[in-house]
This record gives sequence, C-alpha cells and structure tokens, in this order.
Amino acid sequence: MLKINFGFCHISQPHRWSTNYRRFLAGLLFCGVLGSAQAQTSGYNSVHDDIRRYAEDYVRNLVPVQSDDKLEVTAASIDTRLPLTECLGKLTADIRGAGEVQRNTHVYLQCHEDPGWEIFVPVRVRVLKPVVTALDPIARNTLLQAQHLSVDYQDEVLLRGDIFSNPSDLVGSRSKRDLRPGQPIRSSQLCVVCKGDKVSILAQTGGLMLKTDGIAEEDGAFNDNIRVSNLNSGRKISARIVAAGQVQVKL
Repeated sequence: MLKINFGFCHISQPHRWSTNYRRFLAGLLFCGVLGSAQAQTSGYNSVHDDIRRYAEDYVRNLVPVQSDDKLEVTAASIDTRLPLTECLGKLTADIRGAGEVQRNTHVYLQCHEDPGWEIFVPVRVRVLKPVVTALDPIARNTLLQAQHLSVDYQDEVLLRGDIFSNPSDLVGSRSKRDLRPGQPIRSSQLCVVCKGDKVSILAQTGGLMLKTDGIAEEDGAFNDNIRVSNLNSGRKISARIVAAGQVQVKL
C-alpha cells in the first residue's frame, strides 16, 4: 500500500480501484488545495509582518531619545486578508499632517508597483526614562545608602516633578516621609541637608576653594538656599545645597 505524506495530510493508497480509491483521489485534491492555501496564507503572514516592522523602523528613526532612554515602538497587526505584496525597493513611508511622531501615530505606507497598494498602520510609541526608586519600603528619617535604591524604567508621559536618574545623587540624603518601592523618589521627599546636620561650607574665590564647617538651620533639597551657622565665626549665612552634607556660598 502506497502512503503519501504532505506534512499536513497522510493518505494511504488502496491496492485496487474501489470506492476507497475514489476517496484517495479526492483526498489528493483536497490536500493539494489545502497545501496551496496554507502556503499562500503563510506567505501573506510573512509579508504583513515585514510591513509592520518597516513601519516600526521608520518611526523608531524619527524619535529623539537620550542615551539612557529605552524606546518601545509597536505597530498594530495588519489584516492578513489584505493582498499586500513585498514591494521590494518600492515601499515608502510617511506621517501625514505635521509629520510629527505622537504617542499614537499612523504611518502611511505606499507600494509604488503596478498594481500597487497603500495602507495606514497604527504605531504606538513609548519612551521609558531611568528613574531612581526605593528598592524596599523606606521609613521616614532614613539616611539613604546605595542598597536602599534602584533604577526602574518608566513611561515619560507618567513622570512629573523633580525626579532623579542617578542613585548616587541621593546617597547621604534623608527621607522626610515613608517611601514606597517602585515609586519615583522626588526631591520634595528628601532633605539633602536636614536641620541640625553638620555640613561643609565651600567658598570659592578666584582659583582658591575655602572650606569650613557649619550647622544647617533648616531642611533643604538640591540647589535650595538655606540658612547655615558658621561654626568658626558664629555667623549665619545663606548657602546653596550642592550635595549631601555640602553647601556653597558666593564671595
């Protein structure tokens, strides 16, 4: 008995002409049609996926990002019933209107063959920014160290206010309230210098940097101006916070 394997059909040929033989021939015809349809569908899926990637690559090249950012570009699925051809070397892309990439952008693709085709492909864009967050719950009045901190990538659209991208900027500062994991740590939640802290007072004159000790008279975050008592002179001065435990005055 002859056995035929089409990958998707298995047919056994009977030894002699009979009703079974006629069924065998019908099976051959069915498998041939099915195989053609499957090959055609597979080809369309490949072409449609290539067109999606073309739209994604086009948008990706238009989005300005910083070196530390992560860019997510995702095109919507294309209806595989659309008779789209490969259009090698003759496919162009465009964004109609102002031509600006938005969070949700429609890319106009046109095949310049004869016959050609055209289609709008929806593309979703997300820019993820590095954000310093708490690795575990942090209690109020905790002196922050590197092991308390983590970096997450979060959608820039959802980010607001005074956030940080480098954990080392926060080391040595103190939490003014409880901090939750996964939430961006903001400058307003910290005192980089807290009231009563001993600080180094830096003063620069010409090419000379002077340094003395002082006591902070109030809380402050990065770049805040706070009142500081100079331990040597006893004078109270206004100084700008430049780092954890450091303030700077102008001479």
